[in-house]
Amino acid sequence: MSAEAARYAVVGDPVEHSASPRLFAALGRHLGLALDYRAERVSVAQLAEFLGRVRGGAYRGLSVTLPHKEAALRLADSATDSARAVGAANTLVVREGGRLEADNTDGVGLVRALAAHGVSLLDSRVLVLGAGGAARAAVHAARGAGARALFVSNRTAERAERLAADLGAVAVPLQSQTLRPVLQDTDVLIQASAAGLLRPTETVLPEGCVLHPHLTVLDMVYQPVETALLRAARAAGARCVDGLWMLVHQALEQLRLWTGAEADPSVAAALHEELVRGLP
Repeated sequence: MSAEAARYAVVGDPVEHSASPRLFAALGRHLGLALDYRAERVSVAQLAEFLGRVRGGAYRGLSVTLPHKEAALRLADSATDSARAVGAANTLVVREGGRLEADNTDGVGLVRALAAHGVSLLDSRVLVLGAGGAARAAVHAARGAGARALFVSNRTAERAERLAADLGAVAVPLQSQTLRPVLQDTDVLIQASAAGLLRPTETVLPEGCVLHPHLTVLDMVYQPVETALLRAARAAGARCVDGLWMLVHQALEQLRLWTGAEADPSVAAALHEELVRGLP
C-alpha cells in the first residue's frame, strides 16, 4: 500500500469478524484506488477519544458497526436526514475542518441489493423482523421506496411498537397466530433482528409460520451466507437474497460518500463472489 493511500476503517467492538476490510481491499483492486482500510476495535468508553483522533486526520472516513451506531450519530458534528430518521449511523464522513458527518447507507444497500435481484419495494407489502438500528433502516428505506404496507415484528413488543409509531409501520406480535396472516400476504420479508445475528443457524420465525414461493427473503446476516431462514426460504421456492449483497451495496455507497467514486453495478457481483469464497 502506498504512503499516499487514504486511510479508512471499520470501528466496532468486537470487529474481528467483519468482512469489510476484505471487501474494501477487493473494491480498491477493482477500481484501481489506493485504499488503506483497517479494522479498529474500540470500546464504548474509548469511542469519543477515537473520534477526536479521526477529526485530527487519523482517518478520512469510518464504517461504524455494533455497538457504536447510535453513539456515532450522537457524537458526530452533523447528520444527514437519513441518519436522523433511522436514529443510527453506519458511516462517518470527514468534512472540511475535520468535522464528522453521520450518515446511514444501510437503506441504500438494502434497496440496491433487492434491485440487483429484480425486486422493487414499490407498492409492495413488507415485513421486517427486528426493532434495532438495522430494522429501523429497513423500514425507513422501504417507506422511501414506496412500499404499500409495512409491518414490524420483534421479540420485545414495545420496541416494535415504538419503531412502528416513529416510522409509520404496523407492529405485529412475534407469535404464530398473529404473524401467519401477515406473512401469507407479504411480498418482501427482511430479517434484521439481533436474534438472527446471534443465532443464524436457528429459525427466527415462530413455529407454524410458513414461507411461500411468491416471497422474497433478505437476511441481513452474512455469516453464514445461507442462514437457517434462507434455507427455509429456498426450500419453499422463495427468492433469496443473502446479507453479503446488502453489505456490498452499502459499502459502494460509503465509498461514494468518502471519495466521490462511482462503481459500475457489475462490480457488486464480482465483490460478492470474492467475499463468498473467503468466508468459512
